[in-house]
Amino acid sequence: MVPNSSNDTPKPFAYRPPVPRRPWWRKLTPGSVLGGVAAVAGVVTLVAMLAGDLSYLSRFLPSREGTLIVNVNTASARELETLPGIGPALATLIIAGRPYESIKDLELVQGIGPAKMKSLRPFVIVDGETRSRQAP
Repeated sequence: MVPNSSNDTPKPFAYRPPVPRRPWWRKLTPGSVLGGVAAVAGVVTLVAMLAGDLSYLSRFLPSREGTLIVNVNTASARELETLPGIGPALATLIIAGRPYESIKDLELVQGIGPAKMKSLRPFVIVDGETRSRQAP
């Protein structure tokens, strides 16, 4: 109670509701959101570098698919993965099925059918060395 100056009887305070505050998400600006995203991306990259695994970055890099003519009898798994449609699992199966007498023998590998074989044919050999493919 606050004493009134005109008389000595106390006068009660009038209720004033609190000033409404903006929620935290309304205070965000596009710049602050972008800065936060960049910071998180930097931390993820740093952790991946420290762990030694940068494979997740491959989706942001240009594709290496079709850059080599690969000898399926001598190529490493990494070289086989440059073939169109060949990932780590198929590369392992191709290595397990060696040696191949002809390119047609690749159809015996589970996961390689006629359609995939058609896309692989220009990029595989069974004799000679794995080499860089010249651009047409």
